[in-house]
Amino acid sequence: MEQRCQLSLVWLTWLGLPLLAVVAGTRTGFVGGQAVGFAGGLGMGVAAGLVVLAIGAAGQILYLRWFPHMSRWLGYGSVADAPAPPLSDSTKLPSVTLYTANVCPFCPIVKRRLAELQRQSPFEVQEIDVTFRPEIIRAKGLRSVPVLEANGRVLVGNATTAQIVGFLTAGA
Repeated sequence: MEQRCQLSLVWLTWLGLPLLAVVAGTRTGFVGGQAVGFAGGLGMGVAAGLVVLAIGAAGQILYLRWFPHMSRWLGYGSVADAPAPPLSDSTKLPSVTLYTANVCPFCPIVKRRLAELQRQSPFEVQEIDVTFRPEIIRAKGLRSVPVLEANGRVLVGNATTAQIVGFLTAGA
């Protein structure tokens, strides 16, 4: 399976949590088969909706944190890094734009690898979260993330440090 996040699935994730909260909120207007008063049912519905949102948000945080350990079980294969050979002092890496989305588990992995490369050879990285930025998505023709853009070229999906260095030094 490709190691990238389809933007359509990212949006479905963001739509799914509020919809679950609404469903949970509307389903709790009855207690023991008896309808409760409007105010009581509304209060319970709001509370249930907030609980669902909190559980969903916590679940997303845990998913992103533990994804590298679970990626094989989820069918994505390993996300282990393949380090690049040390960069020479004369290696000049170009400025990079990293397009990410909020719930993509591959985006923090690529971001972390870029940060490690920056410690070896300083270069500029601009991160743009496109989760709710349709104008950028249309202008760039993005369908999935993470996307690295440098020198007019793009690298789509999760990439090892070696792949990132190869991408950034190609054509230099």
